[in-house]
Amino acid sequence: MATIYRVWLFFQEHIVGTLAAVTLLVVTVFAVSEMFGRYLAGHTFQWGQDAVTYLVVAATFLYFGVSQAKRAHLAVTLLPDWLRAGGRVDLALAIRSIASLCVVLFAAGFVYWGLPAAERTWRVGTVTESLALPMWPFQFALVAGMAMMGITALFQLYRDVMRLLGRDVFPWETDEDQLEL
Repeated sequence: MATIYRVWLFFQEHIVGTLAAVTLLVVTVFAVSEMFGRYLAGHTFQWGQDAVTYLVVAATFLYFGVSQAKRAHLAVTLLPDWLRAGGRVDLALAIRSIASLCVVLFAAGFVYWGLPAAERTWRVGTVTESLALPMWPFQFALVAGMAMMGITALFQLYRDVMRLLGRDVFPWETDEDQLEL
């Protein structure tokens, strides 16, 4: 299981994370060039605004799994930090496990309802407002990003439950918010 998780983390950070970062860089350069084109040359691409908007959202969703792997995605740590400081590390770890379970359930619901919606968009041929770009690649990117976040949270849930049971299944992994039992 540890090897599978290591491969998954490598894929998340080095492949998907790099793809999302490069996409954001390219989109930023394109948006700036569109701005200069509009004000200096009086010309822009009709589909430019749609491309920037949807690519930024898609890249952000694709990065959700990387954020989850670093436990930096929607992390509210006030109660677990307070419990850990008070010596109740087991309770803090249980709360973190419940949070991971909530992420898994939310991502599963998103994928369950989002996949048929994205497939329908592809089948029907829905396009963006500029009528130049198909919507299905962006919607599939949203579903894929949420699925990757859910898979990462599932690994984290497994790790935290095993730690509650006294087993450290991924001892090489270090979190900034590492909860020591």
